Amino acid sequence: MKNACFKEVRNLKVPATTKVFGWRVLLDCFPSRGNIKSRGVWVSCNLCPLCNKEVETTYHILIDFDVVQRIWAKCDKWVGLTSVRNNTITNHFCSFYLSGLSNKHNYVCKEMWLAIGKAICTQRNKIIFKDGQVDEIALFTLAQLHAWS
Repeated sequence: MKNACFKEVRNLKVPATTKVFGWRVLLDCFPSRGNIKSRGVWVSCNLCPLCNKEVETTYHILIDFDVVQRIWAKCDKWVGLTSVRNNTITNHFCSFYLSGLSNKHNYVCKEMWLAIGKAICTQRNKIIFKDGQVDEIALFTLAQLHAWS
């Protein structure tokens, strides 16, 4: 299934940087604190800087964080998806699919998934590096903006 996801990302009509983001996320190579620490790099704290409750993993950043879960729920409603939160990022990516639509339209759903994920990570970086705040409305608006562009 992972190979099919990588092929889908390769075939999407998105900028190369977005494709690289998708591959890094699907391979769990995103530079989260948990991933950095697991590779032997010293990290003073591997907790998520947004909630300070869970280890910051790629899955936590993009799927499991409570604010992000609400963002995905809003995105599902916005797009018309009804999905169950999956236990892996790969499954979550693959769940952005609407039966009855052409492959072209479902590629648009995958492109939206990447745009939303990238918006989440962009907002996370602003919070960490520019001393920002978690703002669910701003995050959803940014996700919509990335998806439309």
